[in-house]
Amino acid sequence: MSLERIEITPFAVIVGDILQNRRTGYLTIIKPPLRKVLYWSQGELVLITSASPDDSLADFLVRRGIVPADRASQIATQDPTDAVARFHEAGVLELSWRQTLLREWVAAQFIPLFSLDEGTAAFTEDAAIEPEKRVFLQSTAAQVIEGVRSITNGLVLRRSLGDLKREIGASKNSRFDLDNVPLTESERKIANALQQPEAIETFLKHFSADSVTAAKVVISMLVLGIFGVVEVRDEPAITVSFDDMQRDLELLAAIGSSDQRSLRAVAMSRQLPAMDHYQVLDVPRAATRAQVITASDEQKKRFDPGTFPPVVRESVHAINRRIEEATNVLKDAGRRAAYDKLLQERGSRTGTDASIQQRLTQRSIAQQNFARAQELAMNEDYYGAIVLLKQAVEYTPDNAQAWYLLGSCQERNPKWLRDAAESFQMALSVDPNFVDAMISLGDLYKTQGLTSRAQSCYEDVLRISADNQQAKSRLHALRKR
Repeated sequence: MSLERIEITPFAVIVGDILQNRRTGYLTIIKPPLRKVLYWSQGELVLITSASPDDSLADFLVRRGIVPADRASQIATQDPTDAVARFHEAGVLELSWRQTLLREWVAAQFIPLFSLDEGTAAFTEDAAIEPEKRVFLQSTAAQVIEGVRSITNGLVLRRSLGDLKREIGASKNSRFDLDNVPLTESERKIANALQQPEAIETFLKHFSADSVTAAKVVISMLVLGIFGVVEVRDEPAITVSFDDMQRDLELLAAIGSSDQRSLRAVAMSRQLPAMDHYQVLDVPRAATRAQVITASDEQKKRFDPGTFPPVVRESVHAINRRIEEATNVLKDAGRRAAYDKLLQERGSRTGTDASIQQRLTQRSIAQQNFARAQELAMNEDYYGAIVLLKQAVEYTPDNAQAWYLLGSCQERNPKWLRDAAESFQMALSVDPNFVDAMISLGDLYKTQGLTSRAQSCYEDVLRISADNQQAKSRLHALRKR
């Protein structure tokens, strides 16, 4: 269990940690007399219960005039986590209308929490509650944005921003895409204005005429992980052992001060770990493929091992290996795009190029694992595919297709149906319009006897694609029952 005081760690920041780390369990919020429990599954909000009778689903439906008080007693239950299942079992209203009401009920409890100025928050890691007890939210991100918009307390707003001296930039591996979150036109314009890392206070000064909206956009983007804090780190000290120092001194003595070309080659070989591919080839970031190849040829001629004395050949060979590596990446459009993305995520040219290379390697492994898993799945080796896919989604959690295939393999084993549902839900969190994943999730619910959940999935498919025959036929079959 992790404990936080909301005065120190605002509710928005707590939610951001749960979303970005895809945590599963329940978050208890206490500010007497308020006591709410928020249930999460893989970073998605699925239910809220409250100690206050006024927050109950039954009371909400009575206030909305949906059901009379005597009918509401059918929904009231000793265990508040059973309210959703009881509501569906009662058969009140059409399913789509029930789902809308459930979403409004959760939002009515969730959104005000962003304005809390004090209290205690405790998150407990635990198994996710059963699917039949959950509220199927279309977008937790939308609820977060609405919650941040609702903040009117200036002190809460300021606390939620955190240290204004922190630099923020486009975040790496965000589970949400800026183009797909529900922002207004003015909010989206503000969010798109962050083109490079910038201190929060500096960024907000660009919008002095609408600073409150800008502050809320920054908070929302940080909560969703679309913006991230850029870690400002000092250049790591280069540790040189006595043996290395002695070897360099001997090398310099052997070269002599008159051979400046060899001295420059040795100096460059020592700098290679801190250089990116563009620096190695000495080309601008906007260089064309032809310019990359030309620069590569020039660098190879400049550092031709045969034109250097034997004493510096090892250093020159190291340079040539990097030239070859940089050329292979930058002349290939796909590999270059991935490399540029990682450079941008790093935010600056501090640090070493090794971390970028490691992540490129991880992405490459993930792609290979995904491709191999597709082959194994076709050959009905589902266990082997699952092993590969788990590593693939770990390295590239934004690959909706990998999450979908993982769920498709997991559902083959009756013991892994819950895992399969989680995988389909992860695919939908990456791509909310992923129709195949939505249909598969509906089919999974149907096999578990969760007819209302299945129907909700098929109806959501038709909202995206009104002519989808699979969803239509499945809905028709459900209604005939």
